[in-house]
Amino acid sequence: MNDVFVTTADWRTGKALRDIRQRVFIDEQQVPEDLEWDALDETATHFLLYRAEQPVGTGRLLSDGHIGRIAILPEHRGAGLGDQLMRAIIEHAQAQGMDELLLSAQTHAIAFYQRLGFSVCSEVYLDAGIDHQDMCWKASDQVEHSLADIEFVSPGRFSILNPDTESEQATRYPEDDPALTPLNEGNAQALLNELVTACRQQLLVFAPEQAAWLFKRRDFIGACEALIARNPKAQIRILLQSIDPDFLSGHTPLALAHRFPSLCQLRRQHPDLPLQAHVQVISDDRGFLMLPKTRQRDGFVRRDSPDQAKRWGDRFNELWASSQTDPALRRFLL
Repeated sequence: MNDVFVTTADWRTGKALRDIRQRVFIDEQQVPEDLEWDALDETATHFLLYRAEQPVGTGRLLSDGHIGRIAILPEHRGAGLGDQLMRAIIEHAQAQGMDELLLSAQTHAIAFYQRLGFSVCSEVYLDAGIDHQDMCWKASDQVEHSLADIEFVSPGRFSILNPDTESEQATRYPEDDPALTPLNEGNAQALLNELVTACRQQLLVFAPEQAAWLFKRRDFIGACEALIARNPKAQIRILLQSIDPDFLSGHTPLALAHRFPSLCQLRRQHPDLPLQAHVQVISDDRGFLMLPKTRQRDGFVRRDSPDQAKRWGDRFNELWASSQTDPALRRFLL
């Protein structure tokens, strides 16, 4: 499904969000409008799933970890899109530090959410005239393993077919590659600081908010400050995917942008672009750090990899060209 991606969306300008929910919940499932639209939409994080460049699915995440309003347009069901949408929301929630999630599931969809790691945690109750049960998800309960796909058809409402996907395997890196150093939570800080210390001119950092455990550290900020002290013409560009107030307080890259606004720039990826699971650091045109899946907290460092540094550096520059100083970010920078 290379033509499918999920991105966050602004509720105030998100006409597609409203259109999808109108069709699925109000028109199809006959949910009363006064129950569908609530004040929580103003503060929720909203997600849009695109297929062939068209918005066809939506969902929302509340600040307390509640997931809701999961909807796929009727003509796009049966292709595993609900699975992909939910996984994107769960991954986003984990990147924000949410280790426990909740949702209210229509009873015919219980098996679907169980496949995603949710457990039933309530009796059956009516919501908008439809049988529901609360479901809970805890990061500590998740064990990565392969499960059989589940297909089910709801009684007159909608069907969901889980896609053929490979379970996430632990990342393996070649042991005989002298240029590559495997990275894990134990050695990540030292390897990152070595990469920054070796930097001469340009440091590119992508999505550090997804690895606050690595970047929200005094020693990382100190290594960046030392780079600026070594070279007053150094450039540090930091591209966030989301504006997390918790990440932007204390010892974070924001402190660098405050102190060295002409040398350290902090911007947000364009909100219409899909969110990515990885974190990257590119040092000059050679050094490279990658966390492919941040929740696994393992990856690799290459100290001399010009081809890889150029390829990902070019991609970073493309994202940077369309990025923006988010209004919320501007408030933090004032």
